[in-house]
Amino acid sequence: MKSQRLLIIGVLVVAVIVVLAVLLPGLSSPQQPEPGPGPAEPAPTPTPTPVPVPGNGTYVNATYGYAVTCPEGWFYTESGESVWFSSPDKHEEVRVNTNPLSGQGAADEENVLEALNATYVEDLRAGIDAEWVSTERTSLDGVPAYESVFSVPIVEEDRYTFVIRYAVRDDVVYSVMHTVFPEEYDIYSVDVSLVAESFRFLSTTPD
Repeated sequence: MKSQRLLIIGVLVVAVIVVLAVLLPGLSSPQQPEPGPGPAEPAPTPTPTPVPVPGNGTYVNATYGYAVTCPEGWFYTESGESVWFSSPDKHEEVRVNTNPLSGQGAADEENVLEALNATYVEDLRAGIDAEWVSTERTSLDGVPAYESVFSVPIVEEDRYTFVIRYAVRDDVVYSVMHTVFPEEYDIYSVDVSLVAESFRFLSTTPD
């Protein structure tokens, strides 16, 4: 189980780095803090705390206008522009990343998706030895999107599947990622795809 935890965390951390890669023109980078007078020790970063998904099973993100539905007993964790969803044993299974564009506009949406596609393939191969399986055009709750599928080694001949769907809506890049492990590694894998596929946009997005 320890190796599984490391793999799940590793692949989703790599995915976050990919989305924020400087190779993607138009994605906003985190602002660096202004240097203070003289040396100062960095403040410790608080560890986000998993919170149970509400009783109706649906997490709603009013800031970016989307919702995800989880089975009973699942948790969600918010950290900046990322939200990840964990099974009852608190293993991260699904992650949603939102990255505002810097005024790129609708004309450049296809370029952003193409860049994401190429960057995911290259960086996941280098980061976790992921083998690209396929990329196809699809939709994310009706919005034109790509879906890329990767096969990632666990131990010996065992592998797990990593799936990413990514789209641009209202000048924001939405990436919905999930892992699918063999049942002997993760008994909750049967629910993971359903959680990822439950992603939907709210009818209106706050300004």
